[in-house]
Amino acid sequence: MRRERRQNIRVEWHSPGKIYDCDGDLLGRCVIKDFSNGGAKVTGIAVGRIPDQFMLRIARGAVGMRKCHVLWRSATTVGVEFADGLPHANRRSSARLQADASRHVHA
Repeated sequence: MRRERRQNIRVEWHSPGKIYDCDGDLLGRCVIKDFSNGGAKVTGIAVGRIPDQFMLRIARGAVGMRKCHVLWRSATTVGVEFADGLPHANRRSSARLQADASRHVHA
């Protein structure tokens, strides 16, 4: 049995997003498959085109743009850690969005 190493609870998200390089140039659209305060699972883009560090714009909710660091890659998906701290003003909004998403996972 695999031991869970995540520090934050992840929820299924299935939200559109956009990936930008650190200079602000759009690399492409993506889908955020799950999300937490600490990171996300991103798919729907050519994984080889994603740099080790990038900016992720999350379309759904008030989370906005997050700086990401790639932790792992598969053929179709990347797991990222948010390299920026969650801004204080967004902490409550993010917790509310995660609770809302967990209620609407199968809606």
